[in-house]
Amino acid sequence: MLPEEDLSARVSRLARLGRARGFVRERFERDLAAASEGVTRAELLRLLLVEWIGVTVPVNEVSRLWARVERSWDKMDGALGSPVSLQTALLHEFHSRLGKLKEPRLLADHEVSALRVNAITDPLTGLYNRRFLHDHLDREVSRAERSGGVVSVLMMDLAGFKSINDRLGHPVGDGILVRTAKVIRESLRVVDAGCRYGGDEFVTVLPNSDVVHSLAVAERIRHKVAAIRLPLRVGLKMGMNYGVATFPTDGRLLDFLLKMSDIRLYASKRQNARPFEKTRRFPRFSVPGLTVRMGAVGGTARKSSVSEVHDISYGGISFVTTREKTPDRIEGEILQRHSGEPHRVAMRRVSAVPLADGRMRVGCAYVH
Repeated sequence: MLPEEDLSARVSRLARLGRARGFVRERFERDLAAASEGVTRAELLRLLLVEWIGVTVPVNEVSRLWARVERSWDKMDGALGSPVSLQTALLHEFHSRLGKLKEPRLLADHEVSALRVNAITDPLTGLYNRRFLHDHLDREVSRAERSGGVVSVLMMDLAGFKSINDRLGHPVGDGILVRTAKVIRESLRVVDAGCRYGGDEFVTVLPNSDVVHSLAVAERIRHKVAAIRLPLRVGLKMGMNYGVATFPTDGRLLDFLLKMSDIRLYASKRQNARPFEKTRRFPRFSVPGLTVRMGAVGGTARKSSVSEVHDISYGGISFVTTREKTPDRIEGEILQRHSGEPHRVAMRRVSAVPLADGRMRVGCAYVH
């Protein structure tokens, strides 16, 4: 019994010869005889027919049908003159005369699959392209709408990428994009999708992920991208900015979700710009529909209170409260509207700012 890989290679070679515009009958017959070693001629021809035209023929019918194809080729070659490929005779016989092909094709299954993959992927990075992004996000949003779930969109771009291209050249820049794409792929779950949006911008679609989960994914990617090495002599470092939007909290239209993630991406870039009086380790975003239910750590028992989250980052939150004083250490859980998953957190108070309406905005950092 021939190994499957060896047999497949033989069939592929014969298929290429049969498709060739300058088909030579004698050469094909020699190669067919050589390829038949270890397998019957009928079985080899049966596999060839599947490869060429996608039709499975019983082994006991192969010889009769192949003889018809050979006669058709002889007639066409004599009437039309060279070049006539063997596949031309195959299509004529199986489609026009036998009617076994309703929709004749010229490509093999693996070639059709390759075309499909190429149509939805970015040729440089291997990530999905923008065309796939819109179709996939539409499907995931529809699924979330039916099940009452959430979907997050994470948009990212590389900080200082233009300087890398200008000082090191586009080939180095392309290499950075390829390595960034690898980081993104390795940081996602099987159900997530990573896409190249254009230039140095990337987008991931994260099903069943609220803003808290999405920020964790964003920081995981940002940390790994920052570790990408560049030539030391140029004094450049890799960085990444990001923005997150969640369906349906931030909106229900696909374009609006992408727009919101883009707006927050640019907010992240502003917060990381220098000079900036409030440069942050982790970018913070104002996200609607977030609340925090709190209780004091180590204190006397008391009823829990619920406050509106003013903004959130991977490193902490700020919330608005009517209380004049809040404890130094707080524990509770963050909830996002439409998401049933609470996120338990322990925090320490780092700031308290009075607002014009008499409430307090309290900034907290997570305690891990």
